[in-house]
Amino acid sequence: MHEIIDVPQNVAPFARRLADSGVKTVIRYYTNSNSSTFPSKCLSAGELAALHAAGVSVAVVFQQRGGAGGSIGDLSAANGTRDGRRALELATALGQPHGSAVYFAVDHDYTAPADLGRIADYFRNAGAALGPNYQVGAYGSGTVTGHLKALGHIAHVWLAGATGWSGTRRALEAGEWSLFQNALDRQSPIGGFGYDGNIANPALGGFGQFGAAAPLDTPRGVGAAALFRVAARSGLNLRAGPGESFRSFASLPADTLVRGLGVDGDWIKVDLDGDGLADGHMFARFLAAVSGGLPASVPLPAGATIRRPIDVARAELAQNVAEIPGPQAHPRILMYHATTTGRFRSDETAWCSSFVNYCVEQAGMHGTDSAAARYWHDTGWGRDVTAAPMEGDIVVFSRTGGGAEPGSGHVGFYLDADASSLRILGGNQGNRISIGRYPKDGQLGSFHYKQLSIRRG
Repeated sequence: MHEIIDVPQNVAPFARRLADSGVKTVIRYYTNSNSSTFPSKCLSAGELAALHAAGVSVAVVFQQRGGAGGSIGDLSAANGTRDGRRALELATALGQPHGSAVYFAVDHDYTAPADLGRIADYFRNAGAALGPNYQVGAYGSGTVTGHLKALGHIAHVWLAGATGWSGTRRALEAGEWSLFQNALDRQSPIGGFGYDGNIANPALGGFGQFGAAAPLDTPRGVGAAALFRVAARSGLNLRAGPGESFRSFASLPADTLVRGLGVDGDWIKVDLDGDGLADGHMFARFLAAVSGGLPASVPLPAGATIRRPIDVARAELAQNVAEIPGPQAHPRILMYHATTTGRFRSDETAWCSSFVNYCVEQAGMHGTDSAAARYWHDTGWGRDVTAAPMEGDIVVFSRTGGGAEPGSGHVGFYLDADASSLRILGGNQGNRISIGRYPKDGQLGSFHYKQLSIRRG
């Protein structure tokens, strides 16, 4: 089963078996009242205790109707106040930890400006009634959630699984989501209940879920939520292994979204069910990156027995990674950012240190977890080998002048040097991964660079 499922009924009797099957979070509902269709839709104290006892975290979404079917009247300002108060009442009664989130659902593809205005009023009032102790999230389309996020009404975006809804594909590609409902209308092999599968965006950490005593974070996982879209008009085969000689046991139609798990040469190992397990391989050339990224294959130099950060850097250099003009961000640059605590969502944010952190982590070492270039020097990472550098060591520069922000710098991998400059393999060099020369103490373009130290882990 999926690691994150949303369910409109009490699953307490199956809590332990769900945990054993790999479910990590169950998303349940807050409501004003249950219905005859879903008589146990609202989360109860007993169910919450059973899930936590089984080691399963919980997230909550408030939905009575949520404007389903275009009933915009459900999302009035007055109902926002009512629903926010009810959510606070339930959260308090159940002991939901402060700092976790309550999502509110918008279950229709609203696009008209007047409707978006009404929805904004609903969320403004719902958030005010819920109070400052809980984060607010929104379930819905990319257009609705993006509008609410821009107004500052929500902290978390849960993109509905209807990828044809307005703005949803753009939000996925931009990484503007905490949760994505990537599998609709599934049947659980445990208990036979219906559920939807979801994945979390690892670049953003937690999505507001909580354990018995506190909100929880999602462990950072580079590439763990890499989404790809089938970009072949006639569909793409799912094969048993990384090659055309392996048996094809399914053909996925164009625009199908799959989760990438790893790279095997020209093939990507994919997960169709969101459970973190491989379902087969697909030819990478016909998979378009939607969000996230996957570590590339890293060939070792002749005679080498361990992977070094510089080996990872060279493999990334071969990927021709460069910033994408406009609002879209390169998925591999976002993957580099995911190795730092900033978890930035733009390739316009300086990413040289994120790139070095990524390469260091892929080599099995621990970096600085910071997107700040000078942090490698200022914190004394590794040891200072400035007097006798070797290929692959990490060079840290200060950068001043030319409008540089105070404390800014650059960091990359040492290749070689002459009397006045060093040849560096690095990220964000000319807005791409490249090899270039940097002065030991001098001008390059509009900036003045000065070597601070050369580090070795």
